[in-house]
Amino acid sequence: MLAPKKPKIQLRYSIFILMVSLIIVLLTDSVFYYYTKQMLTSELETRMQIIADNVATSIRHSKTTEKYIEDLIGQNLRTAALAAQYRLDPDIEQVKNEDLAVLSQELMVDHITLMKRSEDDIIGYKSSDPKEINMSTKGWVRDWFPAFNQLLDQQEVKVNSGQALPHYWSGPFNTSMTSLQFIDKWGYYHDGRTNYIIDPFVHDAFFTNYQRDTGVDAVISEMINGYTDYGAKEITVYNPPIFLKEKGQFEKEGYVWFSDRDILFGSYEVKDDRDMAYVQAVMKTKERKQFQTTIAGKPYLKMFIPLQLDFPVVIGLTADYEKVQRAIQQQQTSLLLIIGVTAIMAFFLVFFVIRFINRNREATAESIQEVYVDNIGSLFRSMKEQRHDFNNHVATIHSLVHLKEYEELDRYTGEIIDETNALNDIIQIDVPSLCAIVQSKVIQSLERKVVFQHEVGNLNRISLSAIKATDLVKMISNLVDNAFDAVAASTKHIEKKVTLIGNVEGSLLRFEVINNGDPIPTHFHKRLFEPGFSSKSDSAFHAGLGLSIVKKLVVKYNGSLDFITTEDETRFMITIPV
Repeated sequence: MLAPKKPKIQLRYSIFILMVSLIIVLLTDSVFYYYTKQMLTSELETRMQIIADNVATSIRHSKTTEKYIEDLIGQNLRTAALAAQYRLDPDIEQVKNEDLAVLSQELMVDHITLMKRSEDDIIGYKSSDPKEINMSTKGWVRDWFPAFNQLLDQQEVKVNSGQALPHYWSGPFNTSMTSLQFIDKWGYYHDGRTNYIIDPFVHDAFFTNYQRDTGVDAVISEMINGYTDYGAKEITVYNPPIFLKEKGQFEKEGYVWFSDRDILFGSYEVKDDRDMAYVQAVMKTKERKQFQTTIAGKPYLKMFIPLQLDFPVVIGLTADYEKVQRAIQQQQTSLLLIIGVTAIMAFFLVFFVIRFINRNREATAESIQEVYVDNIGSLFRSMKEQRHDFNNHVATIHSLVHLKEYEELDRYTGEIIDETNALNDIIQIDVPSLCAIVQSKVIQSLERKVVFQHEVGNLNRISLSAIKATDLVKMISNLVDNAFDAVAASTKHIEKKVTLIGNVEGSLLRFEVINNGDPIPTHFHKRLFEPGFSSKSDSAFHAGLGLSIVKKLVVKYNGSLDFITTEDETRFMITIPV
């Protein structure tokens, strides 16, 4: 009879485990994707904030510098106006336009206009620029017309904008009313010695060159197109009142006044319908806002940051989000490649581990089968011997009855009953493998003329696996064999006896093997469980592995192995959790 085989570990089950692992890895990859996206987006936002800070600093510095340069231009225009006053007749009627054209060239200004009152208006009466003649200023918005009246009334100019000096006022750069393609700087002088205002003015060529080379637009251009990749695709400085349509633009013949432009610096080409709402929200909350968008098939990140100058503005930053997505995709590709290679390696590793485990199980099953076959063989031999003995016993009993030898019959049958009880004790051991090993050791004891006693019971409370039962058989077999060898080599002239005791106490399985041979010398105690060590006098014929094997198996099951040796007996004790 063969012991039943354990089923192999199924490959489908292992693939299922592998697939679960892959799902976990993919979930981890998704978390990593989200985390990487957030990290790269946060890094991009940080760079955008740095750009905004740089632009804000540049705007503040540039505004200060531009104001200084604009004031210098204003002072030069005042000087030109004073020089023109000394060259011109104090009566405007005596001045010719041709004289103003020559004088403007000499003073290195673009044009000179003379202005006077005409009823309730102030007009350009004489000028080197024909377009300025009869130009009305009554409808000019903001501070211009009030400033002209204060000059003609010989009052100190007090308006909110421009540059005021004694008898002089210069307005900020703005679009020319007569030549809309030009942005000009004007100076207005009147000290009462003439009946007109002297108005020299220049175009913005010098000022524009300065802004292009060192101003805010230069800084913005460097951040977008320079060697350092700040990540900005476009930088826009919004003029909120105009951009949000809260304030009207002064427009003429398609030209919007320079002071009323909705974009103060930078460019505004990457447009989104939500821009106006976000600028308004930033102006209201004074906090940074941002959103992601797709324009013309390309992803962008748009950020809006508030900035306080002489008046509040909003810096708009547009970043190419495609770079972030490309970086994420590259990391995803690398990660998926690693996952794929790892998964393939893991599959083959699991496959070979399963094969290794199955082979070990098969080897263990074969070992168990061999033990069963050997023990069953011993059992069959014993049964054949007992059958032969049974026939002899029946013949002997028949003869004793026939001869009426009843006392001898009583003694003889008593011995038979003792043997039967011993066999019953073996059969009552609830673990088949232990039953077989005890039976085989009983046979060995008869052959070696050793009294072998066994008290193994109460094992029906435990359930041992085939592997654990086999290891238990190895432990007991080695200890009993070691005991047989000990009593065989004993110098005592007494009956040689070996006892096996086994039971379950709580959650512990205990076995004791006792022999009445010679005690183990003290100097052997420390080395007793070393592989290759033997305390027997004929150690050359013993491998010295029995006790070391027992020790190794006991440790495998977190048990303990102890021994006690005296002049009367030597006792080995095994304790294993079950």
